[in-house]
Amino acid sequence: MNDEPLIFTTKGNVPLSQLTYQTAWEVKDDYIKFGERYLDANGEVVKESAHVYDRRGVAGMGQAAQLG
Repeated sequence: MNDEPLIFTTKGNVPLSQLTYQTAWEVKDDYIKFGERYLDANGEVVKESAHVYDRRGVAGMGQAAQLG
């Protein structure tokens, strides 16, 4: 039995050890974005995701829209 974690990618389920994991942060006044990327042995992106935190919030966006 294989105890190594598998990651679901565009190439199917791939063992984690066969992929390269990259992260990227983008910090702006209005948001913070954290990106994750998995690459195969050829450097092809096989899985990518992004997580965004809105720093202004819904209430702040509504007030800004009224002022504009």
